Amino acid sequence: DGQLIETLLRSLDLTRYPDTLDLLLHTPGGDPTAAERIIMTCRSYAKSFRVIVAHTAMSAGTLVAMGADSILMTETAELGPIDPQMVVREGPGQTLRPAAAFVDAYLEIIQKVQEAIKKGEPPQPYLVMLQKIDPTWVQVCLKARDLARTIASEYLGRYMLSKKTKPEIAEVVERFMKEGELLSHGRVIRHERAVEYGLVVQVVKSGEPVDVALWELQRRCEIYVQARQLAKFMLGRTGGMNVN
Repeated sequence: DGQLIETLLRSLDLTRYPDTLDLLLHTPGGDPTAAERIIMTCRSYAKSFRVIVAHTAMSAGTLVAMGADSILMTETAELGPIDPQMVVREGPGQTLRPAAAFVDAYLEIIQKVQEAIKKGEPPQPYLVMLQKIDPTWVQVCLKARDLARTIASEYLGRYMLSKKTKPEIAEVVERFMKEGELLSHGRVIRHERAVEYGLVVQVVKSGEPVDVALWELQRRCEIYVQARQLAKFMLGRTGGMNVN
């Protein structure tokens, strides 16, 4: 995605908007390394970088937003926990699952084995389940979670929350991690909670001209993607790029 965004940026006349860049983002999330590349790419083309969320920017999308100077959200826009989404193959297709789900399942089965042994009960049913889980994949999930924390802390400290102390920034990051761990990875974080958690957020009121324009652009892009069964769509003033 970082490379595709750079291709798009290279096609634009950025002198019309000196040192400023807005990224309207709509995504269910994904890989933290991809989020970091997007941040670095956008930052290399502008000194002032703002992420706009008209609908949804979950997981790694929220991570990208944390790399901006500020976030512009509509009243119904949604951020989410930054626990990364892992790509899992299911039959001929793919799906996204939160990294915490794999780690929690692994630890829960180990706990069941230990409890069965303590009670003098046969642990074999749980051991069979444990054999079906790849421990190296659990390690990958743990590292992805650590990476999400590192990226969020680094870029918040460098830009949006540059005046905050490291402990204060760490608290913000943990709030966005814990939201998914304690409740649900899909639990939405709207502008009130994002501000409460410590992010710099500007809110566009419903019905304002900017809100109407952002919502129309968001829906047009979404309908375009659905109608053509695209994986992704990236759009700038010079045109768009379809990703099948």
